[in-house]
Amino acid sequence: MKGAPTTETQGQPTLDADFVEGAARSLWRYLTPTSLQPSRAFTTKVGCQVHLKFECMQPTRSFKVRGALHKVIRLAPEERAAGVITASAGNHGQGVAYAARVFGIPATVYVPDSANPLKVEAIQRLGGRVVYHGRSYQEAYLEAARQQASSGATLVHAFDDPDVIAGQGSLAVEVLRDLPEFDTILVPVGGGGLISGVSLYLKERLPSVRVVGVEPAGADGLTRSLEEHRPITLPQVKTIADGLAASGPGLHCYEIASRYVDSMIRVEDEQMLRAMRLLFEWEHVLAEPSGAATIAALLYHYRPVPNERVVALISGANATEDAMVKALGTR
Repeated sequence: MKGAPTTETQGQPTLDADFVEGAARSLWRYLTPTSLQPSRAFTTKVGCQVHLKFECMQPTRSFKVRGALHKVIRLAPEERAAGVITASAGNHGQGVAYAARVFGIPATVYVPDSANPLKVEAIQRLGGRVVYHGRSYQEAYLEAARQQASSGATLVHAFDDPDVIAGQGSLAVEVLRDLPEFDTILVPVGGGGLISGVSLYLKERLPSVRVVGVEPAGADGLTRSLEEHRPITLPQVKTIADGLAASGPGLHCYEIASRYVDSMIRVEDEQMLRAMRLLFEWEHVLAEPSGAATIAALLYHYRPVPNERVVALISGANATEDAMVKALGTR
């Protein structure tokens, strides 16, 4: 296995397993570790030992709070005082607003015009200032970057930042602590911050583990990037899973994923909706389409071997009423 990529230039940290463990220790002062539970229902259904990591139980109902909070923790006091600015489809924006509230600093979140209204309202309840801009996350991000230059606030990227990547990877520290030996982990993929942090940590600490990414078929930027051996940007994305609707991976994320991710799975919107319904019926757990992507992969695409120990990340629970109605109507 190749060595971990590093980011030592311009004062950035070395992004390795030790740094991810440090992120986990920092975050445990502010966030309660989420549970990892065996699922009898899904174990019976798919024929392997299924364990569910419930990131949907975070205070913002998404893993995104980990990366955002770790970024703010590592800011110098004078940087914090100037506030933070970001762009988000919703879950990352909530994480940034939550982190800003913890430290009593201002936060501005740029969102596309099509942003999930449930997530926008949650950002505002946390005290974040919301600005609508553009038709896509990328357009919102470019505007946030332009405004950051004059505002003096720190730009908190949704995924392509070493501090954010390490924060997201902190959930893998918890998984390995609770389940010291397992075979495979299924990770939902948008821009790639989560899978890069998780894969980097696990491949250094448990090299035998298989890391499998899961993307919507209509937003498969990392899958295509790995197939073409270069980071690509999709001309458009189309998926019900707004939390995974990135047009392509970040550069840090692609570099790490190209080293450590074993395979990718594409899932359809209908499959994520069915997975949402089964999570609700069998586990009494609410998930948004993004959060149910790994279950969709298990149900419809992944072929486990007998007794394989599989961890599936349930990454978020911020489902709209429309998504829930569609999910409960599937069979």
